[in-house]
Amino acid sequence: MRRLYKRSYSKGFTLVEMILVVAIILILASSLIFAVSRYINAANQANQDVIDASSHVEQEIEDSEAMLANYGF
Repeated sequence: MRRLYKRSYSKGFTLVEMILVVAIILILASSLIFAVSRYINAANQANQDVIDASSHVEQEIEDSEAMLANYGF
């Protein structure tokens, strides 16, 4: 006797699998965003430190030039 039955093969993903994949991607993306924002803040702080230091050096140069001008140089 021959059995007749239809095999159903799944072609695609279930809704649960898709939700899990999207959730994992969102978790990874959020951790990446926080890490990148931390590096951006550190870079901005370093940039501000350089600007402050260069302003200080520029002021010292101007003061030195003013002192030399008083001596006739």
